[in-house]
Amino acid sequence: MNETDAAAETVDYRTIPLWKRNWILCWSFLKITALVIGGGYAIIAAAQEEFVRRRRWLSEDDVIEMITITQTVPGILACNSAVYIGWRLGGYGGAFSALVGSIVPSLVVIMLIAAGVQRIQNVIDSAPVQGAFKGIIGCIVGMVIVTAVKMRKKAVRDWFGWCVGIGCLIGMVVFGLSPALLIVAAVAAGLLMESVRRVKQRRKIQ
Repeated sequence: MNETDAAAETVDYRTIPLWKRNWILCWSFLKITALVIGGGYAIIAAAQEEFVRRRRWLSEDDVIEMITITQTVPGILACNSAVYIGWRLGGYGGAFSALVGSIVPSLVVIMLIAAGVQRIQNVIDSAPVQGAFKGIIGCIVGMVIVTAVKMRKKAVRDWFGWCVGIGCLIGMVVFGLSPALLIVAAVAAGLLMESVRRVKQRRKIQ
């Protein structure tokens, strides 16, 4: 990549015309969802690479906020992430453009598979294809782990964050608790922690 390309990619998105910004959002998510296999978390990692590191349109804190919000609302994680990023960068038009880009590849692939799954079942069950799937799964796990490690310093900043994170890990791995239940419990713990902190601050002021 030459210096001109790098400068073009890191330009402030607010200086780009809205129609062009929406097109970039649609095309970026079209490429991400067409080429990245593995669902929401893999797509988040790819979106982070595209909009945080490459274009620098978002910050790491924006990604953490996006993950927090998209995890606590109904819907598909990949689509929720596209809507959030699109809305942050282009308003309602950007949200719609990013959503279209995130849906079209999956829709086309699913329709093609549904139409010809019986004909290609033998191919899917073959050793080379199954081996390729196993390699892809390993790659996806690695991408998710790398994203989590990179975000750790910003997402977990104190002992409370570590306690919540470790508690959720134990809840899922050891006790098999529902992620929805853990999210609700984490929200409640966060509210309680913040309430206690504010009460202590008021006492110090008094």
